[in-house]
Amino acid sequence: MITSYTVILTPSLRLIRWHRQKAGTVEHTHHVLKNELAATALPSGKFGANAAWFRLNILTDNLLSALKRLALPGDLFDARPKRLRFLVFNIVGKVVQHARRTLVRLTSVVQQSLLGLARSKIVALSPA
Repeated sequence: MITSYTVILTPSLRLIRWHRQKAGTVEHTHHVLKNELAATALPSGKFGANAAWFRLNILTDNLLSALKRLALPGDLFDARPKRLRFLVFNIVGKVVQHARRTLVRLTSVVQQSLLGLARSKIVALSPA
């Protein structure tokens, strides 16, 4: 006999559901780490140095993931690190100081709007 019941979602049940939804994304993350963030190019023959290098790669992947989800437009949600590098990080600009302010003059209007949108979303995340 089946009866209807209510499932109370405790934090542990939410964590288990979240973890099950991530099935299949581990391989994608592994691919990005190894092929796009240089996790295969270990810098040393020492285990501790290589472990630190791999942790830095994981931290970079997590920061890029947070940036894509919280600050960038929706069309960059599934962007690879190489695309983000050319759209966001490798931007040609000039640092200018004017009227007691430090400004960055960018060469492209598209990049200006992208960075302006990202900056406004990041500012909106901060508590009051």
